[in-house]
Amino acid sequence: MGQAPIRVGIDSHAAEADGEGNATYTRNLISALYAEEGDHSLALFAADPAHHFYRGLPPRPRSRAVGVSQGAGILRVALTLGRAAARERVDCLHVQYAGPLRWRRPLVVTVHDLSFLHLPASFPAALRLALRVLVPRNIARASRVITCSEFVRRDIEARYDVAPGKVAVIPLGAVAGFRPRPPEETAGVLARYGLAPGFLFALGRLNRRKNLERLLVAYGRLRRAGVSDAPLVIGGKPDYGVDEVLRRARLSPDSRAVRFMGLIPDADLPHFYGGAACFVYPSLFEGFGLPLIEAMACGTPVVSSDRSALPEVVDGAGLLVDPENVDAIADAIARVLSDVDLARDLGRRGLERSRRYSWAETASRTLTVYREAVDQPR
Repeated sequence: MGQAPIRVGIDSHAAEADGEGNATYTRNLISALYAEEGDHSLALFAADPAHHFYRGLPPRPRSRAVGVSQGAGILRVALTLGRAAARERVDCLHVQYAGPLRWRRPLVVTVHDLSFLHLPASFPAALRLALRVLVPRNIARASRVITCSEFVRRDIEARYDVAPGKVAVIPLGAVAGFRPRPPEETAGVLARYGLAPGFLFALGRLNRRKNLERLLVAYGRLRRAGVSDAPLVIGGKPDYGVDEVLRRARLSPDSRAVRFMGLIPDADLPHFYGGAACFVYPSLFEGFGLPLIEAMACGTPVVSSDRSALPEVVDGAGLLVDPENVDAIADAIARVLSDVDLARDLGRRGLERSRRYSWAETASRTLTVYREAVDQPR
């Protein structure tokens, strides 16, 4: 016998914000769930049901974007989302971090990380307080909790009273567009930005935990040591608390060699990875580190922080460094730039490692969690 039909509600408003990790997760998960075989339907609770993301989804029976009044951010999730989910008669509701206050049906909560506890200065005070209050409450009342690494699972279980087996670890993946591209194609895309292949590349929403200040110092040391005159290209949109770092970067003697690209279009991003001599990700804290998977899927050697979930993701396919040690960051980059055999080997290992991750697998395992939540005795 086949599985019974299931209707899942997903708080999808994060999909409408370009350049954010929650957006990448929401878009790719929903796209993969739409493509997943099975008798499941989706109600996507959107701020803007006419957003291009929803318009680009293929038809799926009984699946659609449903407008939900935004209200004042947290109030939308706490109040109006629950009413919309009840009207749609969903069997299970999936949210990130926080869900509706009066929701009594199965609830699945994704918690990507607890960075608001580990690096509180990276968050505005109001958001930090809201997360401190809401996250433990929603973990406690959730039917199931999803996170993307064993590191975060252990962190959640250590900090909150969580029943064994309640937290499901479901890694993320890289979409098919992240793959090695023909060099001439990459060179053509990069030329539009005034770039040539061979630069150093860093990517991520620009906030304090991305450790940009130390990366910039390490890059300056490489230039003064004559290791390389390749530019440092940094992609991502500015986030809370990064203004002073950006100001110092513009005043530094290396400012002409540092290119802040802002938000890079999805179609061009694989060429930035593919055109980089090295992808550098010295973050102080990550629950997963999706850019590492994307870089490795493009065959680019990576230098990564040895903190939080990042060693779990890299797993021998890149160089790991202490992100608080500027010399270690500089030395690892220098090794990749100066040792052709090492760079080639890291690129090969990264490609192999990246193949273990896919959004199709993420969606399949998430759908299993939805069914478990619905079938769980209440």
